[in-house]
Amino acid sequence: MRSATGRLWTVLKATLGIGLLAALSLYSASVVDQRGLNPFAAALAEPATTGTVKASLAR
Repeated sequence: MRSATGRLWTVLKATLGIGLLAALSLYSASVVDQRGLNPFAAALAEPATTGTVKASLAR
């Protein structure tokens, strides 16, 4: 059986790996947003609302 320190080291490695993955993905998303290279940024913006609703002609 593995010792408790071996298990602890495995948990610490996994936690460190997940933390680095999250931090680097947030960093890269920030860089992309600052440079304006995000093709999905415009798709997430809400369209301007005019307050009018057009009637449907397919009746």
